[in-house]
Amino acid sequence: MIITEVLVPSQAVAWLPWAVQYFFYIGSAYAAAILFLIALVFSEHTSHRMRSAFALTMAIGAIVGPLALTGDLHQPGRAWHFYTHLTPWSWMSLGSLFLPVFSATTIAAAWLYLRADLIRLQQHPSKVFQLLSKLSLGDWKTSKNQMLISASIAVLSGLSIALYTGAEIAVVQARSLWHQPASPIIWFVTAFFGAVGFSLLITLLIPTRSSDTLSNGDRHLLKRTTSICSVLSLLVLFIWAAGNQSFSLFDSNQWLLRLSALFAMIICCFVVAFCTLRTSSKRRFGLAILSMITLATAWAVRWVTMIDVQTIPKFDLGPYPYELPMGGSGLLGIFGMFGLWMALALLGSELVQTEQQSSSQSLLSEQ
Repeated sequence: MIITEVLVPSQAVAWLPWAVQYFFYIGSAYAAAILFLIALVFSEHTSHRMRSAFALTMAIGAIVGPLALTGDLHQPGRAWHFYTHLTPWSWMSLGSLFLPVFSATTIAAAWLYLRADLIRLQQHPSKVFQLLSKLSLGDWKTSKNQMLISASIAVLSGLSIALYTGAEIAVVQARSLWHQPASPIIWFVTAFFGAVGFSLLITLLIPTRSSDTLSNGDRHLLKRTTSICSVLSLLVLFIWAAGNQSFSLFDSNQWLLRLSALFAMIICCFVVAFCTLRTSSKRRFGLAILSMITLATAWAVRWVTMIDVQTIPKFDLGPYPYELPMGGSGLLGIFGMFGLWMALALLGSELVQTEQQSSSQSLLSEQ
């Protein structure tokens, strides 16, 4: 008998933390676009504050997400190759066409909705805000039909982003945990955690004199979204974890700990949403906690399903541990992108005029 040893050298992960950030921010953007359209359709029950938060979430995510993608491509100039060497059979190449359209449509939809707020900035005592009011491009009124059409186009474009981002990883046959229908579904469902978390964070940033941050309709929409998202995430995550053909993740103590943490975080989202989004609840601290736990859950799901999966050996026993670097491709890059998101959110929140709620409601009630 001849014994042959096969040694497989350790390789660096192919999908870096930049990819996690891209999936995180772009997922929150297309999920917020869907919630924004729902809030517009039921404008009689939702507040201008909440709709503005959805609009800003989808627009900011559509700006920050592509920037994170260029970091994952290792060099910004590499993105140009997608257009000079178009390959229609590649999901990544198709994504290079879908992504600019999505960014443009979401920014246009948010701009149309916030035009009334921009026009009111003409009366602001600060000259900086008076200058920003010129972004309205005139004093013409935006109709409800225009906003519904623009929001619908943004949703359709967002669905193309959800399709291509899920498909470009699900086609990787070398990873059975990726190469299954549950992979794109878990990323799509948990994207609504990110949309809820970012939107709540923006509502807390928007200045207001009222003690009640959200209306009853806002709470109902957020609670129902978080509840449905939590139930579906628990189901799809279990199906996803059972899809590994190499070995059972439930037999590994390390993976059992990771999955248990994800299940616990998802359950916490459900419980905190139920307790915080009660009709009589007016505590901003509770909304901040819900925002943080939903954002952490959306991030953790993407980290485990994208980065930790790559530590599973494909041929030998491994192990292939991964350590998060401290530089721009790791922890510094994560905080930097979140800092950019916060800067845009702080700027956008200052543009929203919550004191003009009644006029915004009357505008949306027009047919």
